[in-house]
Amino acid sequence: MESRGCGILFKQIKGEIILLKFWKNKKISDTSVSQNEMDVKNIEVTTKNIKNILSDSSDINYQVHYINRCMPVTIIFIDGLVDLKMVDDDILKPLSQGKGFKDITDFNSVIDLIEHDIIYHASRKLRERLGPTLEDILNGSVALVFDKEKKAITFNVKESEKRSITEPTTENALKGAKDSFIEDIRVNTSLVRRKLRTPYLRIKEVVIGRRTRTPVAVIYIEHLTNEKLVKEVFKRLEEIDIDGVITAGNIEEYIIDYRRTMFPQIMNTERTDKFCHNILEGRVGMIIDGLPVTYIIPGTFAMFFQAPEDYAQNYVISSYIRCLRYICSVVTLLLPGFYVAITTFHQEMIPTVLAVSIIKSKVEVPFPTMISIIMMLIAFEILLEAGLRLPKAIGQAVSIIGALVVGQAAVQAKLISPVVVIIVAATGICGFVMPNQDMSNAFRLFRLLFVISASISGLYGLSLTFVVLVYHLSTIETFGIPYLSPFVANEGRELMKDTLIRIPLFLMKKRPSSLKTTDKNRQKQEIL
Repeated sequence: MESRGCGILFKQIKGEIILLKFWKNKKISDTSVSQNEMDVKNIEVTTKNIKNILSDSSDINYQVHYINRCMPVTIIFIDGLVDLKMVDDDILKPLSQGKGFKDITDFNSVIDLIEHDIIYHASRKLRERLGPTLEDILNGSVALVFDKEKKAITFNVKESEKRSITEPTTENALKGAKDSFIEDIRVNTSLVRRKLRTPYLRIKEVVIGRRTRTPVAVIYIEHLTNEKLVKEVFKRLEEIDIDGVITAGNIEEYIIDYRRTMFPQIMNTERTDKFCHNILEGRVGMIIDGLPVTYIIPGTFAMFFQAPEDYAQNYVISSYIRCLRYICSVVTLLLPGFYVAITTFHQEMIPTVLAVSIIKSKVEVPFPTMISIIMMLIAFEILLEAGLRLPKAIGQAVSIIGALVVGQAAVQAKLISPVVVIIVAATGICGFVMPNQDMSNAFRLFRLLFVISASISGLYGLSLTFVVLVYHLSTIETFGIPYLSPFVANEGRELMKDTLIRIPLFLMKKRPSSLKTTDKNRQKQEIL
C-alpha cells in the first residue's frame, strides 16, 4: 500500500513539473512574439522586409519603377484603400515625366527632389524605419521605397469614399443641427472644428489595439478644461492593451471607474451640437475611428436627463419637460412594484371602488399578480428587442401584432388582467421619455428587482430597494466627480440651475463647479 501511494504521489509531482514547464515555455513564446512585434518598428525599410511582414496578400501591390531609366524605386500600396487616380496623377506621372531627374545619378538627390520639389502633395513623410512605414501603408498611403538607401517616402492618398453626413438616427433633432457624426475620424474632427473655432481646441490622438491600430481622438479646450481630467483620460487610454477596437465597449469598459454597475458613466451621442456643448462646459470628448458614436467624459446622473432642445426652447417649457422626465423615471421604476405591493400586502390603501374593479378583472385570471406583472414586463422586453433587431418594416409589424393582437387575445382569454396591461404599458411609455437609451436600459432592469422585492415584503421591500439604489448611486464616482452631482455636491447650491429646472441662459454665468474648470465663466458681461 505504501509503495502504491508513493507511486501515485510521484506521478502527481511529475505531472505538475510537466505542467509548469509547459506554461513556462508558453510564456516565453508569448513574450518572444510580442518582442518581435515591438522590434518591427526598428527594422530597416526595404521591400524585402515589407514583403516578409505583409506576406503575399492579393490586395497589396508592389510595382518597380525606374527613375531616369536607371534608378529603381518600389511603389507599394493597398488596393481599395488608396485613390488610384491620385496615385497616377500625383505620383507616377511626376516620376515618369519629371525633368528634374535628368542630370541626377545618386539616390539621395532623388529622395530630396521627391520630398521637396518634383511631387506636389500636401501630406508626405520621410520614413527610415519599417514600423512607421507599415503604419502609413495600412492607413491608406502609398510608399516609395528606396532599397539602396533604406528609406521610404509615404504619401497620404487615402480613398475618399465615405458615408455622407445625414440626420441623427437614434437622437431626433427637433430644434437644432441636423448633422451627425459618421465613421470617418477626420470628418468627425472637422465637424467639431466647424462649431468650435477657438484656436485653443486641442485634438490629440492615441492609437489603441495591437492588431487594429485604431486611432482615438481626445478633444478638449486648453485653458478651459481641467488639466487633471485630461491627463487622467490619456492615462486610462494608454493603459488599454487589447487586440483591437471594433465596438464601443472595447474602450468604454476599460476606462470607467465602477464596473459593477449597469448605470452609464460615459455619455455617448451622435449629435454634433450636443458633443460641442459639453466640450464648452469643460468636459472631454472622445472620437473613435470607425464608429459614428462619440463619447463625453465624465457622465453624471443629471446629464442623462438633459437634451440639446432644452437650451433651444423657452426656459419655462424646458423646465416643465425636465420635471416630466424625472417624474416619468420614478414612474417607470416604481409603478409595477408599487402595484404588486398594494394588491398583495396593502389592499387597505386602495379605494373601495377601485378595489372592486381590480378584483372583478382578476376573478378568472389563474396567475398571481406578481407572476402576471413579470410575464408582461418580460414580454414587453422581448417585443422591444425584436422591434430593434428586425428590419424597420418588419419590426413595426411585430410591435403592432404583439401589442394589439396578442395582448388583446391574452386579456380576452383571461390569462392577463386588463389592469396589468395598463400598468405595464404606462411603465414602458414613461421609460421612453428619457433622452438617453443607456440610462433607460438600466431603469428597465432595476424595475424587475423592485417587482421582486415588492412581492416579498410589500412596500417595505420596495422602500428598502429604493434606499439601496440611492446608496449605490451615491458610491459611484466617474473620473473623480460624484455621479449624483450636483444633487450631492456643493451643498445643493447648483441644484436649481440646470438640473430639475433650467433657468434662463443669461443667468447661467458659471460652468458646473464639479468639473473644476480653469475658466469658470460662461459669460462675463452683465445682462440688463
